[in-house]
Amino acid sequence: MAADYFKLVRFFNEYIAHYKELLDFEYSKLDMINNDKIEELSRSLSREQALIMKSNSMEKKRIEILGEDKDLTFKEIIEKAPISCKKRLEGQYEELSACVLKIKELNDLANVIITGRLKRVERRTAELDTYDGRGGVKTEHATRAAIMNKV
Repeated sequence: MAADYFKLVRFFNEYIAHYKELLDFEYSKLDMINNDKIEELSRSLSREQALIMKSNSMEKKRIEILGEDKDLTFKEIIEKAPISCKKRLEGQYEELSACVLKIKELNDLANVIITGRLKRVERRTAELDTYDGRGGVKTEHATRAAIMNKV
């Protein structure tokens, strides 16, 4: 069965609204990361999980609506759509693409911030208790060289 394009247009309105909600969440998550709001970030994980689950559910619904056209890209869907739906689908494509791109940018930025902070923490806390060869223990900075010398 081919896609019901009018139903698809209605669905993409809902899909875009969901991705805008996800985008709002990503902005707030980035703010929590930027401002070291670790407890608030931890509490937000259940909301993030719910948003991800909703994304998965909506993807299943999209596949169901598309039927035999389920493997088509959005651009291919637009090409195949009746003229009466093309303009609206093109607008939805632009809106959804911009939203998804922004979500990716925010996630990439969050990853850069978190990676940088983890490296700083590792540098500050990387200490290693080692055996000094005379029955004592001494604490050294756990650089790769220090670890390799003790092996």
